[in-house]
Amino acid sequence: MDFKQLKSFVSVVEYGNFTSAAAKLKISQPTVSTHVQALEDELGRQLMLRTAKRVKLTAYGAKVYEQALAILAMHERMTQSAIYKGETIYLGASSIPASYILPEALMEYRDANPDSRFSISQGASQDIADGVADGMYDVGFTGIFQHDDAIVCMPFCTDRIVLIAPNQAPFDSLDMNEPLDLAEFLPGKNVILREVGSGTRAEIERIFDEAGIDRDTLNVVARLNDQGSIKNLVEHGFGISFASERSVQGRVANGRLLAFRIAGVDSKRNFFILRRKAANLNDATEHFITFMRLRFGGEI
Repeated sequence: MDFKQLKSFVSVVEYGNFTSAAAKLKISQPTVSTHVQALEDELGRQLMLRTAKRVKLTAYGAKVYEQALAILAMHERMTQSAIYKGETIYLGASSIPASYILPEALMEYRDANPDSRFSISQGASQDIADGVADGMYDVGFTGIFQHDDAIVCMPFCTDRIVLIAPNQAPFDSLDMNEPLDLAEFLPGKNVILREVGSGTRAEIERIFDEAGIDRDTLNVVARLNDQGSIKNLVEHGFGISFASERSVQGRVANGRLLAFRIAGVDSKRNFFILRRKAANLNDATEHFITFMRLRFGGEI
């Protein structure tokens, strides 16, 4: 077993087929096939089911995929340490922190610490938490509190969930300074929701519970796992949805979306910094965690 085999296997899983994986790795498709076959031969088990268009992991293949990700992450860390002076900080972040919280904060941190280096991965909140627990990431940023004995979960930043709508009739006649009553507003509306597993979706479910909304009565016209795609659909009038306020500020400011606060419920949400309890983090990582908590007003 070698790293080339693992990289080919992981790429086939992530890109859905051997051809796309080969293009991404800049090697031939037969070479990718040879790598994956050699890995299966060495392990003595089938890792994936091949079809004409896509591949599907076997149950054993799914376990090997998670292990391969961890091995490749550790290999990258060793490689980075050999190339760069100083310490690389390995971050995992869910969609909202990765897109709307970290970029500006990282620029500020890098300005004050020009030798700092980061390796950043984005994924679902639970995947980030698992990565922190497994040692793939030094620090995680998610929108879901983690009830895990292996993880320290620290609130550091607040936001709120808002209802978003296209800037067109009949929504453009509403006052964005007036919160909306969901029980009155949602009936008859086309609704777009995030798939289960995201921090935003978990907060929306909580808001529905507080507002007494029966999910079975909603006219859900689409479910997506990408917040950007949801905003695009809303902007073009496909339906209304819910989003973190931070994530829509730009589109609201330039008139592409409308955003409304929600009446009668606590729509505020926390974002959390995750770290492993048993981890002895290096000074650079500890310094970065302190910076993030101080910058956003979290307690130290």
